[in-house]
Amino acid sequence: MRGRFGTFPGVIRSRRALALVVVPVLLLGACASGGGAGSTEPATVDDIGSRATPAGIAPDLVYVTDVEGFDLAVQSVGVSGDDGFSATYTREVDDRLAMVALRTARTSVIDPSVVVPCDELTDTQTTLLCGVVRGEAFVSLEGTDVDAATLRAAGEAVRVPTVGELPHLFSEVRVPDGPVERGDLPEEGDGAPIDPDHAGG
Repeated sequence: MRGRFGTFPGVIRSRRALALVVVPVLLLGACASGGGAGSTEPATVDDIGSRATPAGIAPDLVYVTDVEGFDLAVQSVGVSGDDGFSATYTREVDDRLAMVALRTARTSVIDPSVVVPCDELTDTQTTLLCGVVRGEAFVSLEGTDVDAATLRAAGEAVRVPTVGELPHLFSEVRVPDGPVERGDLPEEGDGAPIDPDHAGG
């Protein structure tokens, strides 16, 4: 405040304190609105591919689910079959480990009709195994120590992972170092192994 006696020092200090408070609040607001943008959006094929392709998993075959009370076992995540995806969700129940195993494959290489659709699964089935189709992917769900209702709900919840889930989802996926090279194969000829003289008698 400025008057005939000039600016009051107390007012200057108050304005400076207010500025110091307002700036961090604005920065926090900016982080909240922009820092995590897209983390809850479904991941694109390119988003998934950067993590899945090196492990031999086709990015368009990566699907996850939500099972109430179950947690993703990240060490179970990996390739299934030629280029499919697998993951297992677990829950401890009375000293037992209940599991829901998810696997994917292309509908062109598997006949979905041989597996019970998830929404038709009942407790009368001897094997709790069901499946759903998502795009070009067939997603199978197999339960251990779970009921049919749990698998039906898991089937209904099958979806593409979000951008924010990808780091955790692929945190322990093993990436092959490359094809194994044998040192006993000649560079020329029919590729038969080179055996030492008199080897094998």
